[in-house]
Amino acid sequence: MKLLVLILALTSSLPAQMSLSQLTSNNTSAVRGLSTQPANVSKLPIRSLLYPGATTKVLVRYMGWYGSPKHKDVGYRSDNAAQVRRQVDDMVSRGIDGAIVAWYGPQNQSGNRSAQLLFSEAERHPGFRIAISIDTGAFDQCKQGCDETSEFIRLLHYVEQNFESSPAYLRVNGRPLVTSFGLEKRNINWDRVRAEARNNPLFIFRNSGGFNHQQSDGAFSWVAPETVNSNDPLATEYLKRFHRVGGESGGKLIIASAYKGFDDSQASWSKHFKIAENCGQTWLATFDLINSIYSSRNQLPFLLVPTWNDYEEGTEIETGIDNCVSIDAVVRGNRLQWKANGPEETIDHFEIYASKDGTSLSQLGTATARDSKFDLKRLPSGTRLLFVRAVGKPSIKNEISAPVEVGRN
Repeated sequence: MKLLVLILALTSSLPAQMSLSQLTSNNTSAVRGLSTQPANVSKLPIRSLLYPGATTKVLVRYMGWYGSPKHKDVGYRSDNAAQVRRQVDDMVSRGIDGAIVAWYGPQNQSGNRSAQLLFSEAERHPGFRIAISIDTGAFDQCKQGCDETSEFIRLLHYVEQNFESSPAYLRVNGRPLVTSFGLEKRNINWDRVRAEARNNPLFIFRNSGGFNHQQSDGAFSWVAPETVNSNDPLATEYLKRFHRVGGESGGKLIIASAYKGFDDSQASWSKHFKIAENCGQTWLATFDLINSIYSSRNQLPFLLVPTWNDYEEGTEIETGIDNCVSIDAVVRGNRLQWKANGPEETIDHFEIYASKDGTSLSQLGTATARDSKFDLKRLPSGTRLLFVRAVGKPSIKNEISAPVEVGRN
């Protein structure tokens, strides 16, 4: 018995073995062949980018239109059950609490099927929630002379019957959350909509003006590349105004946004707007702005990331956010030393690995983002190579050094 206990103790203290491929290959739900290649990304929870003690629910905007000839080929169909499962699993692995689905009505069969699949997958993950965002594109069948209020009520009743019945539907204090997108110019009588709604929904509108919208229960911020100028390259004045108006709204629901950038050059509707990603620094800057306003005593209820997978406007985080980092490493004496080339603030920490063959690796330890050396006190027998891996901040790409030769032991 004592021998068995000793063997178990020694085994548990051995470094965990993993392959180099595990540390470098695509660990996202995206597929190869995109202009933005999927990568090995940090699965640290996105909420950790917020202020200490944040209870904020993190949501992503989800586009279910891929596979349609009207949209870019991203290598998958949004109405494919296996792909939707991979996407929800990926979201959950990043600490995302739910998704708001851009919905174009039941007549958009593939998009409607994608939404149905998302709810089915969400039901597999306790606490993961989905909400519907009724997009102006759902009105395509509402031609000249059509009563747009009646059309919205028809769409809302479909959502109530087919989606809000799911236990995975996003509710706040028991009330289903329904957002809209692009309906600002539609002729909708919201008092009538409220009167005919069956499940007492929360109506959430876009932009700061949404707080003052008729029948508004709150608003969500987006990304405003049209406001970019030389004094405001990240469009943060739009965000500041949203938070200011939200704070004065008398307790209406605030859904803030944080984004990596914007580039609609691949969209058929391009207006040639752009917010530079700045190697991951735009992503962090939008969180910094939120953290300057909210705290554990003034909680932000929801954060929305626009978007999970809008490849045509360059906002997607599905493939991970490139921080342009590379790692140079060298052994000097009994120390492994390295230098991170690129914005160091995008790195969460470093991991140190040893290998005999360059394929199978064992982790020796970790170092903070401020460290640049690691003492090589005792290497596993037969170690020939060392690696330094920079683990990015949430959803930022991980990078690993070239192997460093240490000789035979």
